[in-house]
Amino acid sequence: MSELNEKYRKQMAEKQILEDQASKTKKKINTARTLISSLTDERDRWAKFASEIGEQKRRLVGNCSLATAFISYCGPFNSEFRILLQNDYFIGDMKKKGVPVTPTLELTSFLVDDATVGEWNI
Repeated sequence: MSELNEKYRKQMAEKQILEDQASKTKKKINTARTLISSLTDERDRWAKFASEIGEQKRRLVGNCSLATAFISYCGPFNSEFRILLQNDYFIGDMKKKGVPVTPTLELTSFLVDDATVGEWNI
């Protein structure tokens, strides 16, 4: 009888070890599924980001042309006339010639960083 009890105890211990291993494996599988799901979301985000970068790259020549025209020709004028030149003349001319440009380009942020603008305001 004690021999059967001993065998039963060993079998129960082995069963517990197997259940613990199964539980750990289940946790790893769930963690892997979560990671895969997160990576899928990241892939979509990166694909969108890559598309946006490609679009920015496509408009870079036009944006740089707009910025250089603005710097070259708009310095002595007030802000209202600068905006008129930028929107009506410069951007309009680029659209006529088929040069891709960002129509809502904020030239200040295109040309300088926020810290420099902050220094100007001080």
